Amino acid sequence: MTSNTSVRAGEDLLNASLQKVEALLTATYTDHPLESHVNAMCMHVISAGGKRMRPRLVLLSALALPNFNADNDLDNICHIAAAIELLHTATLVHDDVIDKAPLRRGQPTLNETDGNHAAVLAGDYLFTRCFDLLQKPHNFDIITELSRTLRQLVVGELYQLEHEGDVNLSLDTYYETIYHKTGVLFELAAASPAITLEQYYDFIAPLKEFGRKLGIAFQIKDDMLDYTADSSILGKDAGTDLNDQRITLPVLMALRHLEHSDPQGKEQLLQAVKDAQLEPVLQAIAATNALEECEKQAQQACDEAIASLAVLPPSEFKEALISLCHKALQRQN
Repeated sequence: MTSNTSVRAGEDLLNASLQKVEALLTATYTDHPLESHVNAMCMHVISAGGKRMRPRLVLLSALALPNFNADNDLDNICHIAAAIELLHTATLVHDDVIDKAPLRRGQPTLNETDGNHAAVLAGDYLFTRCFDLLQKPHNFDIITELSRTLRQLVVGELYQLEHEGDVNLSLDTYYETIYHKTGVLFELAAASPAITLEQYYDFIAPLKEFGRKLGIAFQIKDDMLDYTADSSILGKDAGTDLNDQRITLPVLMALRHLEHSDPQGKEQLLQAVKDAQLEPVLQAIAATNALEECEKQAQQACDEAIASLAVLPPSEFKEALISLCHKALQRQN
């Protein structure tokens, strides 16, 4: 088999697996009349799409493992990938309620169309369907890890709430928050195949490290986009973090720069942040080259993620994992 033929076969296998995941995302709902409304709400969120980055990460991590037996194990991995995507979707629904967000992926949020009460219940319902999907792999370790991840996601939201409007936020606390908010789910996605399949126990730690660093790079880029992207491309209103008093890396880097070079400018930026005035905050971020520093931090996390993949043998799937890191930094939404 030639190299090109192998790559094409790998792409076909990945695409078929992603299609299987999509089918699982929509096949877990019942026709019971009492569940028809909540099913419709959940399907509204799922059909809005998204990058499906987490299930792709699950599948690529599995396929990149040495001597992975696709015939025997891929179906279970697809169920895990779908479960993790439902977990992610459920957290987004709840996040939108907390943030009072009107848009998600360019579509009205459930809290906007159906109200907060219904949206919270829809998110809860998605959680139950997530665990339903995990019945197929019948693996206690992955259920334990998913439960731990869910706890950490809640901790991340509490961290964020605790430090709302905190302009004295340390970089350590910022990184701890984005690990809990985003990194833990990437960590679970990357390591879930190795967690599920006993023979790959030694791959759990490096794959967790890969997912953790990829998630951090992804969230830094997300925080940058909130100050740089066009709302129509971003799929939600730009400046949301500022309006919600979330102090993210672009503002922290601008404040650190001004602290030494322009104390008066720092005070002006602090007031603009307090008043949620986007234009002066954007001007300060631009004047201090804060986004360039954020880019360096994201690139460093990306480089560390890629270094963690040294345990995997060369393959088109390993290269695809590396490509995920680069795409996380290059994206515009």
